[in-house]
Amino acid sequence: MISRQAALAAAAAVVVAASTAGCTSASTADTSNANQGEVVRVIDGDTLVVNFEDQELTVRLLNVDTPETKDPNKPVECLGPEATDFLEDALPPGSTVTLEFDVEREDRYGRTLAGVYDADDRLINAEVARQGLGIPVTYEPNAKFRPPVDAAYEEARDNQAGMYNADVACTVPAMVDALEQTAEEAAAQAEGSSVATAASAAAAVLALVRTADAAFDVLDAGAKAGTSMMWAALSDEEKTVFQERAAAAKTKVHERHETLVSIQNERQAVEDEAQRVAAEAEAERVAAAQAEADRKAAEAAQAEANRVAAQQAEANRIAAEQAEANRRAATPQYVAPPAPEYVAPPAQSGPPGYTGPRCYAPGGQSWRPC
Repeated sequence: MISRQAALAAAAAVVVAASTAGCTSASTADTSNANQGEVVRVIDGDTLVVNFEDQELTVRLLNVDTPETKDPNKPVECLGPEATDFLEDALPPGSTVTLEFDVEREDRYGRTLAGVYDADDRLINAEVARQGLGIPVTYEPNAKFRPPVDAAYEEARDNQAGMYNADVACTVPAMVDALEQTAEEAAAQAEGSSVATAASAAAAVLALVRTADAAFDVLDAGAKAGTSMMWAALSDEEKTVFQERAAAAKTKVHERHETLVSIQNERQAVEDEAQRVAAEAEAERVAAAQAEADRKAAEAAQAEANRVAAQQAEANRIAAEQAEANRRAATPQYVAPPAPEYVAPPAQSGPPGYTGPRCYAPGGQSWRPC
């Protein structure tokens, strides 16, 4: 297998040979096939308008294709504006260019097909590819400038320029790197020692899952569609590597989320069990406290009942005594007359036979000597 460096060297040799043969250098090209003009304006990264032989020609750079910016049916593609900016800087309005043609002079759209050289004899077709802003392309039978464009494109690949630049967010390398960074952020989320922290980590990774899914879908769609220039710029081997990296990163994010959700559920189960045990203990405590309160209330109620009963009994006794007293007060009572006071008889005197004073009993029927 020929190494990339060897391929680049071989391509460079082709360029030298082509230059020697008068194919790539305006200074050595056949004057009937290479002519000068003046740049009027740049349309996009691979098309410009040139004042050539007193007419304005729309010139399409041969053997290089840049991302779309003007197609009304397509969105502006990654690095399309940058390719346009590069061509505007390289060929500002009024600059002199030399046009070199191939087999076909025009394409089906009426555009002039040419290799375009600047005042420093640089093949701009190749310079666009060297910046990584366009890919080599051949519309048969026009392949005249393909070798120098291929060589420049390999240089861009080696230098990781343009479409290979991982610092340009819309390129495949950058998107895959971003997806892997998302996986690293997901892996860095702490598992958490509580339900709240575990849930927070799971929620954070869920957001990363959505980000990863969206990024992967964009990458996958571009890879499957086959129309994305970012994917078209890659070799089959590179496509496979990037797709595998993207899929692995997406899987890691999903696995991390599943792990955190599982941990969250475990934490929740432990917390729920602890709450259940605490609730049972509290229920038992409350029941015991209520039972004690009920016992004391029953004792107090019994004591109060006993007190009230005693009071009632005492009241009943007093009432009975009062009633008896009232009854006695209402019933007439026999009162014995006072006993007569005994008066000693005087010394015996009186007529003969006198026996002394007599004390008669009540009724006057009996008496006794006084």
